[in-house]
Amino acid sequence: MTRRRFAVALLGLAVGSGAALAALLAFGGEEQAAATVATTTTTTTAPAAWWVDEDEIPLGPSVLVIEGLVAEGDEAVLHFTIHDINPVGPGELREPNDLIDVPLQRLAEEAAVAPEAWTLITAAGEIPGTTSGPRARTARFPLPGGILPEVLGLRLDRYWMRLPYSYGVDLPSNTVVGLDEGYSLEVSGIIEQTNSRIVQVTLVPGGGFANPTDPGAVLLAVLGEGWSFTSGRTTTGLQLVHDPTPLPDPIHLIARSAYWVPFDRPVEIDAGALRLG
Repeated sequence: MTRRRFAVALLGLAVGSGAALAALLAFGGEEQAAATVATTTTTTTAPAAWWVDEDEIPLGPSVLVIEGLVAEGDEAVLHFTIHDINPVGPGELREPNDLIDVPLQRLAEEAAVAPEAWTLITAAGEIPGTTSGPRARTARFPLPGGILPEVLGLRLDRYWMRLPYSYGVDLPSNTVVGLDEGYSLEVSGIIEQTNSRIVQVTLVPGGGFANPTDPGAVLLAVLGEGWSFTSGRTTTGLQLVHDPTPLPDPIHLIARSAYWVPFDRPVEIDAGALRLG
């Protein structure tokens, strides 16, 4: 008997719910019914995911970690590290004829982000500082009177972001060709040998913070038949070896490097990150 009453009660509850829903559809409209039905659903919330630790400051595809600030003579020196969130190594560039294999390790050593201009905020005022180049991991601030005032904070005023590229370029004889910002390329000499000739190519690098005189800044490889060797980049250019057949004019090259794009977007850094004392 008790079991039957329980079954009847469940049936009545189901019928009642159906009748109530039918009434809503008839008089309250579909919107009200949908709202009522929606209240019976349940959802789950995924936990927040963080890609960086609390001591890491996101800068585009990298993170900045402040290692500390110390006074050295008449300067305050900020030590920091840069860690790329994703791998940025470009691997290898192998030419179609398999004769020239250009390793790109030097280019891979460049971080994706390079801080340049800083401001040290102290109780005595703001002190500007700079990082010397993309591979440097310190910033230096001149101290008036050689004394470091109470530090209230730090601001990164400008940083550069590296955007990789690769393209082909034709180098005619007796012609200076521009590669990218500040770089120029030309054939500076041809040395005849018994069974080959050496072609000397001079590369003049650009200047400024993001274009230092660095053998890894721009990498070049030669394309086409007859080439058997390339020296890779040096501080002044590269040397190519060609067989006794006539030299191609223009010489076909592949340039691979990266544009450095400046970002003037101040990043405020709390004084606690400086690890003073």
